[in-house]
Amino acid sequence: MDSSSDHEEQLREAACIGDLESVKSLIESSGVNINSQNKINGWTALHWAAKRNHSSLVSYLLLHGADKNIKTNTGEIAVQLTTYMDIKNMLGGTNIETKQKDLPITPNYLANPPFPYTQPVVQKSTDSSRENVVSFQEQNCTSNNELVIKVRVGNSEERDYIEVELDKACLSFDRLLSVCCQELGVQKGQVFKVRKLPNTIVRKDKDVARLTDFQELEIVLNNSETPRPGQYGLSMSHRILY
Repeated sequence: MDSSSDHEEQLREAACIGDLESVKSLIESSGVNINSQNKINGWTALHWAAKRNHSSLVSYLLLHGADKNIKTNTGEIAVQLTTYMDIKNMLGGTNIETKQKDLPITPNYLANPPFPYTQPVVQKSTDSSRENVVSFQEQNCTSNNELVIKVRVGNSEERDYIEVELDKACLSFDRLLSVCCQELGVQKGQVFKVRKLPNTIVRKDKDVARLTDFQELEIVLNNSETPRPGQYGLSMSHRILY
């Protein structure tokens, strides 16, 4: 593999796993072709960013010349690969049906993590004395077996639910909270507790593992009274992670 092809493959890997810093470095320093396609499946970095629902990456790629109309070898454009409405809006296709199709091949960077061109992501918490190192193998969940749950903000006038998807290979409390907060447009620091209706608090990974398809959840936000640590809500050990 020559240098340019190597950089193109690195770009697609970084886009797949959501490594914005590596994407920036490759585009701004190496002059990599942002629209390069995999020879076997025709996927570009934008296809991967859309498929993995990396909103910030999709925005960056579009601003730097990514072509949203390029088709994969099976005819999909990027907007058909995402399940996030904000990404659909960026790609200009809110009325285009999302295609949930298996890839024609399993790329090496999905089949054999960890990835060769990237470093672990360090997520800094609100407590500057703690850092959580999350490997890309943990971030990049490749199973197509999804759990669909219904979620809403509990103490809100809006009573309708939205449906969100979680990869069953990556079920954890932190993942559940991150996805729900992103879809509902709230910050993790605002969350007091997660309630499985009608009356059960979800607090840990084992609780999440017991969820079933179309389970109804409520994200209950803090009110004017600060909850005491461990009072049926998120313990302080959870809060410092955000």
